[in-house]
Amino acid sequence: MDTVLSCLVTDSVGPGDYTEKFVKNAREVFGFDTAIAVRSPYLALFLALERLGLAKDSAIGLSPLAPAYQAGLVSSMGYKPVFIDHDADTALPEIETVRAQGCAAYILFEPFGILPEKALLDELGIPVIEDASQSLDAQREGIRAGTLGNFALCGLEQGSPVTSGGGALLFTAHKRDASVLKNCAESLGGELLLTDYNAALGLAQLRNLEKSIERRRELEASYRMELARTRHHGFDQPGEGRTGLWSFAVILESGMKDAIIHAKRNGIEAAPAFEGSVVMGQGFPESTCPGARSLAMRCLLFPLHEKISSKDAGTIAKVLATLP
Repeated sequence: MDTVLSCLVTDSVGPGDYTEKFVKNAREVFGFDTAIAVRSPYLALFLALERLGLAKDSAIGLSPLAPAYQAGLVSSMGYKPVFIDHDADTALPEIETVRAQGCAAYILFEPFGILPEKALLDELGIPVIEDASQSLDAQREGIRAGTLGNFALCGLEQGSPVTSGGGALLFTAHKRDASVLKNCAESLGGELLLTDYNAALGLAQLRNLEKSIERRRELEASYRMELARTRHHGFDQPGEGRTGLWSFAVILESGMKDAIIHAKRNGIEAAPAFEGSVVMGQGFPESTCPGARSLAMRCLLFPLHEKISSKDAGTIAKVLATLP
């Protein structure tokens, strides 16, 4: 909090030194080649799509499990949203259907940091924008989240593993796309960039990120051990690797309502994983993307963050071990 207080003392509100420092530190911590910090995930995705220079009416593949704003944005930009289903057990996207549906680009949403094979994405031969908002510390076969697409975005909203109280990072890990993003950064007005105040909060988060990841991994291991006592299960990264640390997700083999009530009786807040997603929105056809709908109806989130006390962690573990 010292960083935030220092920012307040300087009376720096708009984008400035703190924003520049936050972007620099984020690049170093996450290994980005180029990055910009903007005021919302919506804006980050808009800028990424705009940089692709696609023709109007182009088909854009996206996940029905992604936040609903993504489908709305794609449509508002004059593109046709095409929904790519997920496997109901692994949560992996069905990449093979992207090309079959004639997509000109693909927005890869990674629930809980579950990563597809990079080779499958490369074989598509189309631009990929990766939403790595839930993929903190995730990797598969040595390939890190955030490096699978031409561009990647990471939300910095409330509840994000790294939060600035609002905003998003738009970045690339590839030199071939760096110049495009640099040109974008130079053309943006100050009203679109992350403010110093938000950046100061983000800097404080980055400073403690290593310890945060370590604590989250400890909690995750404990939760997995207790969940293994039940008929329910969590998510695993296919092959060698690890999932993200956004939250602890459970695929239920029973009703979600009963599980939420069970957690609440023990003082734990559990929430449906895909509230606010495309698939859960009004008007989304029930027969479309059955795998994603199944996940949305069965997947429950439990708290997973570094500030959970040992006592509360024990309570959460007990709740997981006794899920109805």
